[in-house]
Amino acid sequence: MKGFLRILTTAQNRAFMEAVNIQFAPATGTEEEWNEAYARLADYFRSYQLHNRIRRTQLILETLRRAADEHRKDPTRTPTAHSIEQARLMMREWLAAIYSDLNLNEAQLEAAGRLGFHLSGGPARWPNFFLDKENLPRDMMEAMRSAVRTSGPGMQVSKMTPRDMDLGIVSEVAEDTFDRLGRHPILRYSVLITIVGSVLGYLYSLFG
Repeated sequence: MKGFLRILTTAQNRAFMEAVNIQFAPATGTEEEWNEAYARLADYFRSYQLHNRIRRTQLILETLRRAADEHRKDPTRTPTAHSIEQARLMMREWLAAIYSDLNLNEAQLEAAGRLGFHLSGGPARWPNFFLDKENLPRDMMEAMRSAVRTSGPGMQVSKMTPRDMDLGIVSEVAEDTFDRLGRHPILRYSVLITIVGSVLGYLYSLFG
């Protein structure tokens, strides 16, 4: 049995090696734009701790191929925007097949997927099955679902709206100071010389 599993694993690895050879010749967009898209996708997949370079390269090329098709239809959006959109679409489709019984919305699905993949040891145990919705090992699915079920109470996705920082009187004093320095160049240079002199004096006291 062990020998069979070893042969099966070797055959799978050979198939994955061959699958990396994906033709990519976008009809629209510049070389610089697609190189930027490649770099952003590499960062995206690395954020899931996918350190298997063969699988990561395969996914990047497949995502770029899909993004090139979409960019040809809508060249007003950048290749990077299309690429990230396609990567997230692939992610949602993969996770939907894994967490089909948990009734999660889109935001919860992505959060659950990241959490479940990490807690189950997915990056080390099943890197070749990351985003492969056609071949989902049962033990991987069960481990990812179990990790989410036992990780704590139901996830709550919150939304934070950025607000201007209010520093009170500190902010007002700083604003007045910068305005005054901007209106008086001589004063500005005097303050600069004072700061430089203080730094030099401090360094001299340390090493003198």
